[in-house]
Amino acid sequence: MKTGFMIGPQGWRGALAVLTVGFFVAGCAPLETRQTPAPAPQPAPEPKPQVRATPLEAPNVRVEELPAEQTQPRTTQTSPAVIALVSQADERRRAGDLAGAQSTLERAVQIEPGNARLWLDLAQLRLAQGQPEQAEQLALRAIEHARDNDTLSAAWQLVAKARRAQGDELGAREAEERAGHKASMNAGDPLPA
Repeated sequence: MKTGFMIGPQGWRGALAVLTVGFFVAGCAPLETRQTPAPAPQPAPEPKPQVRATPLEAPNVRVEELPAEQTQPRTTQTSPAVIALVSQADERRRAGDLAGAQSTLERAVQIEPGNARLWLDLAQLRLAQGQPEQAEQLALRAIEHARDNDTLSAAWQLVAKARRAQGDELGAREAEERAGHKASMNAGDPLPA
């Protein structure tokens, strides 16, 4: 006996139809799907700024003239300590203590080195002490710091006295001219041209 399974010509057609339907159904069945990550969200594009071009204009500049230099002397406040020292120096000078007066005025000058009157007072004291060279140098320092014409004139007058005490008559006359004097300290001496 034969033990095989035999399909007749019509059986093939049925088998083929079953297979076709099977493949068709298999094709519709879901396949194993892979999880793919969703694409990263793209950032929203930044809005483009609204730029308007405007032409540059020259600024409106107002020209002002600077004020002319002041002709009035600047006033300087003398400190109470310096005022007290000057008063003390005057008392010592009147009492005949020229060295004590000099020391006191030197302390005042250390406090206010820009005070021309202090330099003048110290120069006069040196002249009274018989030190005309130092008196002249101190009077010249007063000229450096003088802030008004009166102080400047007084300083040049003191320079003239100190130079005359040193025997420098020509230098004394030049200083007197700078001080604004019209006549020499020695009566009858004409000023150099």
